[in-house]
Amino acid sequence: MKTINISPSDLAFLYLDSPWGFYQKYILGVKRPPLILPKIFTVIDTLMKCKFSDENFKSICSNYPDAVLKDADQWVKSKPIRNPKFPDIEIVLRGKIDGVLKYPDNTYSIIDFKTSDVKSDVAKKYLNQLSCYTYALTYPNSSKDYSLPMNNKAGLFIYEPKNFDVDSEGKGNLSGNFSWYEYEVDLEKFECFIADEVIPLLAGSQPEPTDSDPCWVYLKQFEYVED
Repeated sequence: MKTINISPSDLAFLYLDSPWGFYQKYILGVKRPPLILPKIFTVIDTLMKCKFSDENFKSICSNYPDAVLKDADQWVKSKPIRNPKFPDIEIVLRGKIDGVLKYPDNTYSIIDFKTSDVKSDVAKKYLNQLSCYTYALTYPNSSKDYSLPMNNKAGLFIYEPKNFDVDSEGKGNLSGNFSWYEYEVDLEKFECFIADEVIPLLAGSQPEPTDSDPCWVYLKQFEYVED
């Protein structure tokens, strides 16, 4: 049996935007062009985690969860997910979480930090990614893998920069708005999605790319032709 380790972020966008590109990456080993992000996004992400570590989010805003940020940047790995109709492959979910929120009842939920203007239609796509992390923490690959008692919540903590100014000492200040986007995670539904949709895609023949497939559109500009 072949074990396919899938990155949670690929289920947020690559799988939804380009099933062909998803198949290319995980079956044929052909990766999409890397997305190069400016260093500033990593810096802001790191600073936010440091700032809010061990802080109750309700103290930031009364509408935010009554929960404390814990355990940033931990790697997680799930137990295998299988479909008996396709016995030759199994899927393991593996990735690094931004952090978890600890609630008063000692349950936890995934939190993911974003620095951008995240539209509501795009935010919905992140549910697969957050479900991956929740699944891996609930059903770890082994006793050595990181696990926690998870609840059915997950959320995006979004920072949208709006203004830049310089103070009297010549220091630049970037300011903006925070928002919280919460999801309800259904792990049974998510496991069925992996078993009944993702595994059949990867176990079958290579799908044909559509004319609007972003990975296909990118390659066509270089006059790429499939064999």
